[in-house]
Amino acid sequence: MTNVHEANFELTTALSLTRSRKQSKWQPELAIRKLAVWFYEKGAVHILISLMLGRAVVMSQFTPFALPFFAVVLLFQKSRTAAVFLGLILGASTLSPQMGLYTAGALVLFRMTAAVLKNRLRQRFVLAGAAAGVLAVAKSIYLLTTGPLTWVDGVMISLEALAAGILALIFMQSFTIIKKGRKAAYTHEELVALAVFAASIAVGLTGWMVGEFAVSHMMTRYLVVVAALAAGALVGSTAGVVTGLIFCLSSFAHMPEVALLAVAGLLGGLLKSGKVMGVSLGLMLATLLTGLMIGDTLRLEASLYESAVTALLLFVTPKKWITAIARHVPGSDEYIEEQQRYALNVRDATAEKVERFSDMFAELSKSFSCKETLPEDPQTEADYMISKVTARTCQQCFKKEFCWTSQFDRTYEWMTDLVYRDNDNKTWESLCVKSEQVKKEFEDEQMNLHLQDQMKEQLKEGSQFVARQLSGLSDVMRDFASELQREIQKHDGQEESIKKELQGYGIQAEHVEIHCLEYGKVDLDIMLPFKEEHGECEKLIAPMLSSILKETIIVYKKTDLPSPYEGTVATYRSAKAFHVSVGVAHAAFRGGLVSGDSYTAVPLNEGKYAVAISDGMGNGEKAKRESEETIGLLQQMLKAGIDEELAIKSVNSILTVKRTNDAYSTVDLVMIDLQNAKAKFLKVGSVPSYIKRGKQIKMIEAGNLPLGFFREMEMDVLEDQLKAGDLLFMVSDGVMDGLRTIENPERWLRRQISELTVDDPQTAADLIMEAAVRSSGGSIEDDMTVAAIKIDHQVPKWAAIPLKRNAG
Repeated sequence: MTNVHEANFELTTALSLTRSRKQSKWQPELAIRKLAVWFYEKGAVHILISLMLGRAVVMSQFTPFALPFFAVVLLFQKSRTAAVFLGLILGASTLSPQMGLYTAGALVLFRMTAAVLKNRLRQRFVLAGAAAGVLAVAKSIYLLTTGPLTWVDGVMISLEALAAGILALIFMQSFTIIKKGRKAAYTHEELVALAVFAASIAVGLTGWMVGEFAVSHMMTRYLVVVAALAAGALVGSTAGVVTGLIFCLSSFAHMPEVALLAVAGLLGGLLKSGKVMGVSLGLMLATLLTGLMIGDTLRLEASLYESAVTALLLFVTPKKWITAIARHVPGSDEYIEEQQRYALNVRDATAEKVERFSDMFAELSKSFSCKETLPEDPQTEADYMISKVTARTCQQCFKKEFCWTSQFDRTYEWMTDLVYRDNDNKTWESLCVKSEQVKKEFEDEQMNLHLQDQMKEQLKEGSQFVARQLSGLSDVMRDFASELQREIQKHDGQEESIKKELQGYGIQAEHVEIHCLEYGKVDLDIMLPFKEEHGECEKLIAPMLSSILKETIIVYKKTDLPSPYEGTVATYRSAKAFHVSVGVAHAAFRGGLVSGDSYTAVPLNEGKYAVAISDGMGNGEKAKRESEETIGLLQQMLKAGIDEELAIKSVNSILTVKRTNDAYSTVDLVMIDLQNAKAKFLKVGSVPSYIKRGKQIKMIEAGNLPLGFFREMEMDVLEDQLKAGDLLFMVSDGVMDGLRTIENPERWLRRQISELTVDDPQTAADLIMEAAVRSSGGSIEDDMTVAAIKIDHQVPKWAAIPLKRNAG
């Protein structure tokens, strides 16, 4: 994933450079960028950094920066080693000639150590240990030239060596700042490491003055305000504190600078919305506040001038540089925008790939589809059969010339009659010396022809099955691609409106994200900064959203944020116009525990609700396996979005292929649209269903064979409009078989349903089951299932709350 991010950022940078080349001939930002690239390529940046780190001193005597930096450059950019070596020695020489010699000796000693360690130096802790060890040896030799070592010297050497090892680890992590192939996003540890690295460079500027202004002050303030502008208050204040603490180690006289840098990073980040002007204002305010706190008027004036120069440097800094840094800092606007752009690119690429697969499956479906072919001419088939039979019989017969030359018409007529099996002419049998053999050959050839026709038909049916599957899969994938490519609209105004309304009722919403506001398809998430304990989502927020959006909104799901965070994320969606409740009653064969009937009641993504009953032939474990397999396949296909008719045909084809003996199943399926209550019935070998509306009973009836009986199945598809208050009853054929002693079972069942006085679907299913068992004399001779489905209007638990602006 990191490589993908890197490629994305490099591509973005390359495109921006290409566009910039196509613009005007002279652009200051482009010129500065080219100059910076030239400095980097020529090694000037490395020399400047080396100069600063070579002369950086902390606690008046420690110089732990040069050796770790040399070690990291030797590891990551060996071609820059000579320039860094020269820069470090020159920087140390500005302190004293002896310090220059000491630094040169330490670097040479480390280079010799690196030649010995070779590849093991690539291990971070080996590198840190080598840097610490070499510095300790070099420092000991340097101090021995001035006199004998004391225990205080030993402690100081150990502390400096430890600092060198730690700095080596930090420089390794922060080296991405001068290394081209840096990662897409910096971690928090890397940001701190970068701050330490920048502060280490600033320490090397200590003592350099431009008039009355300290270059080190302006450098550190510039780094902090850049961090605040690029990444906000958190990173800005962190950079200020880290930079200030390390900077003041060089001299405790710089202690006030720690407070100034921290406050500047905080105020600059808070005023980031004002861009460069806002961050500069934050820097000036921080300078003024810390100066007034110290009370030194002269120092305050100089500090204000230093901050003004820093602000000027910030104004001339190319905006693209700030944006490039911000893109790598998690939480910044630029980083979020880059992630969204990347997500959109991934989404579009995924959708395109899915569409290609969809097109491929569509083409494969066309290839497998059996095209209608013209039937062969019967006379041609007859001639072909005659030629094959005569080749094995007449060809070697001594009467060939007589039959096929002298009496051709008569012989051909008799042979044709044999093809169609309507020859009872005894004269032909008396004239043909191989009449029995000829008859046998025709019978064998007709049998072979029949087998070939069956095989062709099976191949045709198999091709049609594969074509249907591929076509259905193509449709599902095309719908998925369209869903992926649906643009996410901006709803900033509505999100702020919802936040304000919630705030008016005392609920502080931390975040509101709207995915869709289309009527009937509303989908939004609200994050609360507290853990819900009193049902605020259902009782207060959902009714308010219903009032705002002018439709009933319900809580779809709630999730508590994981520890250590505290809060609740609730998803709200449009309520469907109708609600379905299902009750099911079972009775196994002869009161057993295993029923051969299976059922499912499952909501689908398209706002539909599916209820299905399957009855495996027979009873017991075998029938249960058949019905469960049928229901399981059907449920998975419906959930995947495959059309219900294609799903049932696919299940039938699968069961037909693997059919053994009497492995058949019936299917009774109803699909209910929860928006308009339209019901679609698909019946395969199942008994009638009944709709109860008040005292009126309507029967939904179809007649066909079960699944798995024939490859080309018959399926009755019926539609009906349901209404609120309707009770829909679906029963397995075991219920009707138990009523065989009754003259008209359908009429009896209609009467039982019409006499029901209960509305609860589970109670209704139990009552019908009890009546069926009693009517069969208490004997259960087949598995019995009754499913009762109640259709009601969707009534929200809580009424919509009027908005305060509409109240009164």
